Amino acid sequence: MDGLLSIGDFSARCGLSAKMLRSYAAAGLLVPAAVDRVSGYRYYSTSQLHQARVVALLRRAGIAVSDIAEFYDHPDPVQLDHWEREVARDSMTRRQALVQARAALALGEVPPPASAESSRKGSEMRTNFLAGVATQKGGRDTNQDAVLVGDGLFAVADGLGRRGDVASRLALDTLGVAFAADRSISGLLNACREANQAVWQQASAEGEDAPMGTTLAAVAITSDVGVVVVHVGDSRLYRFQQGRLDQLTLDHTFVGDLIRSGKLSEEDAQTHPHRQILTRALGVGPVADIDFAGVSCEPGDRLVLCTDGLFRALPADDLEAGLATENGPQQSADQLVATAVARGAEDNVTAMILAA
Repeated sequence: MDGLLSIGDFSARCGLSAKMLRSYAAAGLLVPAAVDRVSGYRYYSTSQLHQARVVALLRRAGIAVSDIAEFYDHPDPVQLDHWEREVARDSMTRRQALVQARAALALGEVPPPASAESSRKGSEMRTNFLAGVATQKGGRDTNQDAVLVGDGLFAVADGLGRRGDVASRLALDTLGVAFAADRSISGLLNACREANQAVWQQASAEGEDAPMGTTLAAVAITSDVGVVVVHVGDSRLYRFQQGRLDQLTLDHTFVGDLIRSGKLSEEDAQTHPHRQILTRALGVGPVADIDFAGVSCEPGDRLVLCTDGLFRALPADDLEAGLATENGPQQSADQLVATAVARGAEDNVTAMILAA
């Protein structure tokens, strides 16, 4: 991702007011590209400046915000041709109305208006897990992490912003209810969309004074494709299999993008000034981009869902060592979280261990 801009800087560079930008984001257009996990403050990317300038031009042409948002979902030059013809017709109709108004003032009567053509038109679950969960507030004053252990659904969420605790709990509650109604992969993705909408609507209702959002990492046993992970943000899923620990999710963060593009090392990422910036989260826009994938599990495997407070305090080698013991999932979760807190975890710390 390119450089980040505050809403004020972005407004100054693209010519759209901060108020206009917020209203566009509410309509799903020009949604901020990143969010600070602590303050909930939104940031735009410099790569969005071009789109913002195009949006400003289309608005100047009188195109509705909802139409522009739909256009950017499926850009098509034919649509631009259609709008151009529409603007020309509208302009002609307005000129005719003015001519008729001038005539009416001269004649003392109003002629009939000129006609104008309107141009706007599951099956049984195949696997189950034994779950162990531990969570502590760590270096924070309050714990904004939330967990869900449901029927075939296991999730962690890390709230962000001043009302992050509300966001994380609301997201998981919504996810659980929606998935219970449809346990297919389609139902799971729809449940994620409903969770995003619930947090987005709550954040919109509370206004700018109470920013909120949340990460999500969830393992679901779907009725049609088996075990699936869905995630957004930087909460993670690991798999411990035959003595080896693998991270199965990608961090949706500013530094994560830089690392994957080869522009930043893992070591330098630990001190990067934008290391707290998420590029995706639930509830920071009307639509969230959710990653999902199937998860292969064998008897004896362990899956670890965790928030960033755990893996920032414990290197992968320590996580691997903690999972290699004969401890049950609850004891392992307790031990990992306690160790992370003892080592000075700066954030809330949550671990959920699922034994296949």
